[in-house]
Amino acid sequence: MVLWDPFRDLYCMERDIGKMFDEFWTGKVRGGRELPAPERAQVPLEREKGFTAVATADLIDRKDALVIRAEIPGVAKDNIKVSVMEDRVDVSARLERKKEEKEENYYCYERTYGAWQRSFSLPERVKSERAKAKYKDGVLEITLPKIEEEKEKKKELKIE
Repeated sequence: MVLWDPFRDLYCMERDIGKMFDEFWTGKVRGGRELPAPERAQVPLEREKGFTAVATADLIDRKDALVIRAEIPGVAKDNIKVSVMEDRVDVSARLERKKEEKEENYYCYERTYGAWQRSFSLPERVKSERAKAKYKDGVLEITLPKIEEEKEKKKELKIE
């Protein structure tokens, strides 16, 4: 007798879909056929390299502050939101790009939309009210001043 797993079919379906996408984008298929990779299928390189699902980021520990650097190319500064708590930072972004080409017998209007959110758990508590963020050349840099550790207070007691 085998126990029934209600999620078994979902796991199999997820595996099969993942395999299908891997085969499609790498161009390798069982049976010797070759499917088009993006450049062979004439997918615009801009779309292939476009907006990623999650920004790549670095967390840097400096002496007095933590710094998060996230790469978010192509996003307008107004479409980025950053929320800072003492132990966590939430970053979200929204991409909206439109491209229009008109020629004699040709009209192309492309739109690209995307959004993502990422949370960073911080290794130390920070002063959220003194945090600063700047965005330049597709790189978001968030500076988070650390909370100074309270030094142990020592008090000598007078014995009565």
